[in-house]
Amino acid sequence: MLQLIDNQKALYLKGLESGRGVSIAGGEPGLVLFYGLGGSGIVGHLASSMFSPESSAPLIVYTTSAPPSWITQDTLVVLISYSGETIEVLNAVNFALSKKAKMVAICSGGSLERKARESGVPLLKVTPNLTPRMAVPEMLGCVVSILESVNTVRGAASTLSAALYILDEGVRNFSAEAETPVNTAKTASLFLLDSLPHAISESTLYPVALRLKNQLNENAKLPCIVIDVPESMHNTLEALPQTERDRYIQFRWSGEDRLIGAQLEFLKKLLNQRLFEAHFMGGRVEAILQSTMWSDYVSIYLAALRNIDPAPVSKIAALRRELERLKT
Repeated sequence: MLQLIDNQKALYLKGLESGRGVSIAGGEPGLVLFYGLGGSGIVGHLASSMFSPESSAPLIVYTTSAPPSWITQDTLVVLISYSGETIEVLNAVNFALSKKAKMVAICSGGSLERKARESGVPLLKVTPNLTPRMAVPEMLGCVVSILESVNTVRGAASTLSAALYILDEGVRNFSAEAETPVNTAKTASLFLLDSLPHAISESTLYPVALRLKNQLNENAKLPCIVIDVPESMHNTLEALPQTERDRYIQFRWSGEDRLIGAQLEFLKKLLNQRLFEAHFMGGRVEAILQSTMWSDYVSIYLAALRNIDPAPVSKIAALRRELERLKT
């Protein structure tokens, strides 16, 4: 898994190249809906955070049991399921077809590939035999090229491509060969050992905090609570710190505004030694790319510290077997 994190730049580039070949009929969409769950679902969150400010249409993420009823012919539904077997996504194909929506599917194969081919839905296949959570860079690259190809975000692919240099720096600073104190991913994993982790972020890096939570859940087999600022400053704040085992990772980046910065500084004073700040530089896209890579490294290092194999997800696999009989 560490090698896949080291190679994220190549996966983004592969996804960007794959996405350039897609052709989606019907003109520019009035709305883009990303639909997927788990490792596939985070792709929509990351794309929306990266490119919503420049988008000509709303970029909406749904990670619910079914897509929304308001889908129309003017909606582009981006169906994302790495395995191609996510039951909610498979059911969404028929629903989106009934709404005559524009559609594109991203998967490595499976039932989603079959359904897409049978229905004439544009299909992007990604590298097989990865864990879904480690295929996120390639799937995100595909999505970014799609946004550009339908003229929803002009120059999206070149913007992402130009920002990928930041991952070279990430590998130098955070990979297994880099040592503390430069390697803050290793420092953070030690900080979180034997704790109940929390991830704090403002809205731009919220998908990254969610990514850290998901990666800690699946790789290190640990629960994690996400605290979003400013919303949580109107409720969760009053309950902090929650337990003696609480430890907090606070994401910061150079583009946060003064109001957000003041609230994060307040949390820093309140939580004191329980809080670890991770700082990321560059523009919005660079900060999201590097902090996502950093979060992935943290989860693998923490799994190693806990003597846990990050690859198996036995409980998720057991649930999927239970749901297999419900496929339509």
